[in-house]
Amino acid sequence: MQGPGARASPSPPEVTSDDRPGMSDDGGVKRSTAIRHLEEMAEVASEHLRLRDTDIGWPLEELWVTGELLGLADTLESGSVVLVLDVAVDELPWLARHSSGEWCGRQLRLGKRPMQWCYRPLARPVWNHEHRRLVRFWSAGAGLDDSAIEALRSRRLDQSRVAEPSAAELAVQLRDELALSSRHLRSVLDGYWDDRWRRQHKGVDESPEDHLWRAATAVSDMHAALAGLDA
Repeated sequence: MQGPGARASPSPPEVTSDDRPGMSDDGGVKRSTAIRHLEEMAEVASEHLRLRDTDIGWPLEELWVTGELLGLADTLESGSVVLVLDVAVDELPWLARHSSGEWCGRQLRLGKRPMQWCYRPLARPVWNHEHRRLVRFWSAGAGLDDSAIEALRSRRLDQSRVAEPSAAELAVQLRDELALSSRHLRSVLDGYWDDRWRRQHKGVDESPEDHLWRAATAVSDMHAALAGLDA
């Protein structure tokens, strides 16, 4: 995920147009380049399906694109994708880190792509308050969806292809997820000063402070989103 994110997404690498083909002069990402990254990710995801018959496993079920690529722009600040994982809902409160999600992100080389990213559990809708319009471009059962890629390339997205909740659907889902995120925040607060908990939540790219930030931000953002829907 990013700095703070459900892996709400690793921040895009700091590169210039001279450093990487496909980058525009202002540091943005060309639409064609972003779509090529989607195709590369789908290829890697399909290759890793072989791990499902091993002790390693491969929990990735779907890949969805969201954000600017669903619009008309030729140049984007970054791409944005959502990884759908076959893990228990209670293990994936919004913005919380999950070892399987982080591992999948590394295999897809998301930290080296101009992509914002996050993950969601298979048993929940892929959309939420942060990502309200999404298009699936890969699934474990069908592989790369060429028609979805072509629709993104031509900027002709049929509404039947776009997953988007109504305000009522989003409110119901948000209240459900807020309860889980609130419990997760409480567990982080309960363990925050415990030496063992802090050791377990400290690593090269994570810290106890990062876990607390994520948990608190998730709850705060959901409250704000619900307030906006009720207004």
